[in-house]
Amino acid sequence: MEDIKLDPKNFRIHNDRNKNIIRKSLEDCGAGRSVLMDKENYLIAGNGVYEQAKALGIPVRVIETNGKELVVVKRTDLSLEDERRKLLALADNHASDTSEFDMDLVIENFSEEVLKDWEFSLDDIDLSDELPASTTKPNNVAERFIIPPFSILDAKQGRWQERKRAWLSLGIKSEEGRDKEITYSRSAQNPAIYEVRNRMREKLGYDPSWDEITEYCKKHDIPMLDGTSVFDPVLCELAYRWFNIPAGVILDPFAGGSVRGIVAAKLGMRYRGVDLRPEQIKANYENAAEMQPPFTENDCLVWKCGDSRDIDQHYAGLKADMIFSCPPYADLEVYSDDPRDLSNMEYEEFLNAYRTIIQKSCSLLKENRFAVFVIGEVRGKNGAYYNFVGDTINAFLEAGLHYYNEMILATQIGSLAMRVTNQFNHSRKIGKTHQNVLVFFKGDLKQIPSLYPELDFREEDLIGEDI
Repeated sequence: MEDIKLDPKNFRIHNDRNKNIIRKSLEDCGAGRSVLMDKENYLIAGNGVYEQAKALGIPVRVIETNGKELVVVKRTDLSLEDERRKLLALADNHASDTSEFDMDLVIENFSEEVLKDWEFSLDDIDLSDELPASTTKPNNVAERFIIPPFSILDAKQGRWQERKRAWLSLGIKSEEGRDKEITYSRSAQNPAIYEVRNRMREKLGYDPSWDEITEYCKKHDIPMLDGTSVFDPVLCELAYRWFNIPAGVILDPFAGGSVRGIVAAKLGMRYRGVDLRPEQIKANYENAAEMQPPFTENDCLVWKCGDSRDIDQHYAGLKADMIFSCPPYADLEVYSDDPRDLSNMEYEEFLNAYRTIIQKSCSLLKENRFAVFVIGEVRGKNGAYYNFVGDTINAFLEAGLHYYNEMILATQIGSLAMRVTNQFNHSRKIGKTHQNVLVFFKGDLKQIPSLYPELDFREEDLIGEDI
């Protein structure tokens, strides 16, 4: 084997997910596409494949060419209907989809004209955002802000997923504290089941029982997957770092699980949450105590049990530096049988309580501070959207805040790919794979530059135990 060397300036970033796909392809299907190197034995293309092949001990054969002929690799053991051939074709394309470009190197090595000439997508590259010529370190927008602060936050990307795994590896258990019998009986946890419930609502004119939903799913071969919604810690981290001040107090009127409190504590910020269910509060504190280092009920981390409509009483005298929450999406996910629980209410009643909570929460927010709500549209019994996003915006405007930013959180497609065909053909309802992140500001917008300094996280170790 010749002394083959990896490209020191590889334009591709091979994240863990991408490496695992390549490795599995090599293990299960054998070697396929060839790699390319220059006359000095530096790889030009196929760095990820070579790296995994070397780790697996797969032999390498070098074929020399001057670029005037196309070298074709022929697999003599595979035919058109061979299962491994199908998997190899799938893996080849999938591996490309799961890697990313190193935008620093792309910008550093090529002009905008060259990139456009080669039809390279410039959508994710801000070529005007460059450091002064005297600065040698490239301006990596992703590293500087953790995730680029664009209006589309792509949670499917490898960088986001790696960071999410790092957060969850710390021991966050946000799913604890849910009453499974209640939430599952309301068909809330599985999006496929939620769509079934809506479809049956339209036909029957009433909310179907759990037994009726179960029978429908069995008849139409719809998998009834378990699983509770867990708030994304990366989104939480971004909101805190971008829109809170250092060590600022965060007010969360719809606390739910432990994620938002634990992330705040890890970042040295103070958290104040409210949740209606004592079992959820208990589970949150237990999870916080399991963290390393453990977090207990003290100055940095507090959950209070009670009705969020009384948040001004639960935290009387509080002056919060930020509001951050993810409210119940009307009756999309039912959390308890408590009649005070907003997820049990008809939409108009829900909306009145929701406005009250937003109004009172904003009264506890300091001047010249941000509020961030993560929400999504919800369909009513007739199949049409409630306009929950618009109602949320109006509620904050009525509370006296400015509507300042809107971001779209693009989430994992998951099982939606398997059910969207029937869903769309049946009702022309699209497969929903995003949430809305709404940002509001209380006070004088001109004060933002002086109160919120420039951010640059490039020098910090933000992954793993030092997150």
